[in-house]
Amino acid sequence: MTRMPCRAIVGWLMVPLLLSACASMNRNQCVSADWYAVGLEDGARGRPLERLGDHRRACAEFGVAPDAARYLAGRDEGLKSFCTYDRGYASGRAGHAHSAVCPAALAANYDAGYRDGRQRYELTQRLDSVQGQIRESKAALKAGIPDRRERARQVERLEDLTREAEQLEQALAGLPGR
Repeated sequence: MTRMPCRAIVGWLMVPLLLSACASMNRNQCVSADWYAVGLEDGARGRPLERLGDHRRACAEFGVAPDAARYLAGRDEGLKSFCTYDRGYASGRAGHAHSAVCPAALAANYDAGYRDGRQRYELTQRLDSVQGQIRESKAALKAGIPDRRERARQVERLEDLTREAEQLEQALAGLPGR
């Protein structure tokens, strides 16, 4: 008789849990769903309209079909709290991909916030990179570079990086702050 290792047994036991985690809703949620509230939450989280399809597939297993009209009404209301300058800014600042879920009437604020946040994100990323290069350059100079030309190049590189860091810091200081 072959003995199955404990890890394999635990792995096989986890498969149903992982598969059920993929479903957007479980049986109880499908049966008792307030589709307006589900749409409201999805909209407030900035989820794409395709999320309704996820719910439809998850609930079809249990013989339940979403009330699309109620869901869409709730989602439209939820998007009002998602499609704001601040939410766009936070998403861009975190380096997330642009979320194209906002209706035209709300998109301008969200998009402006996203652009400002994304600009801050990109400048911060570049500044972090330059600061890392400055540390490396200083360490190389401190360790000693025997060749005079190479040392001069390293000093010039350090000066260039320091200027770039100062310019990036100024650019960041001039951005809308959050």
